[in-house]
Amino acid sequence: MSPPRLHVPDELAAGRMVPLAGDRAHYLRTVLRLRDGAPVRLFNATAGEWSGWITAGGRHRVEIELDRCLRAPMPEPGPTLVFAPIRRNRLDWLVEKSVELGVARLVPVLTERAVARPDNAARLAAIAVEAAEQCERLTVPGVDAPQALGHWLEVRDPTVPLLLALERGGGMPLIAAARRWPEAELLVGPEGGFSEREQAALLALPGTAPVSLGERILRAETAALYALVSWQLARLQP
Repeated sequence: MSPPRLHVPDELAAGRMVPLAGDRAHYLRTVLRLRDGAPVRLFNATAGEWSGWITAGGRHRVEIELDRCLRAPMPEPGPTLVFAPIRRNRLDWLVEKSVELGVARLVPVLTERAVARPDNAARLAAIAVEAAEQCERLTVPGVDAPQALGHWLEVRDPTVPLLLALERGGGMPLIAAARRWPEAELLVGPEGGFSEREQAALLALPGTAPVSLGERILRAETAALYALVSWQLARLQP
């Protein structure tokens, strides 16, 4: 089994001792049952990924002594996904898979037809960290606190193209739009779709491009992942 891989905000350098406490120490000592000398990998976007080993500590606190850099920090570009909150079990899955598919930022927005309550951003951020640890990313996407769609439209950067996924709304195929605007924001609606008022306001925004998700009506989480897969294909294919 490969060494456990943990995201930490600390400065990482050869010979540095990095303390881990709370849930992290519990995970290494109690869940994985690792002892002193066991290898561990630590990473973050600033320092890259480093190898090290457990040197000391107890059940609630351990120290990792770093050895060498395995991967230098590098850019991991990705799109911003703007989405309406959905039911918790599906939302957790959506956050996890979005991280695996390269999302750079997750923005939950509250729409008129949303059927789920806003979720705790800190809990979703923790899911994003776990997904980044699992999928070998160096960066962890930011997760914004839920906000009203109207407020997000007021504060967002209007120079960034907005790819708007509408149910049977026509528009450019999403993969073609992603090739044309690789730095765009991706917006998918709630389970009941955007209201007529919301749709009219979105289409009236400068820089908004309606995009097609195909002929079928997709669930909210399926539409979001369809958008991210399309972005990945647009980035990887010439």
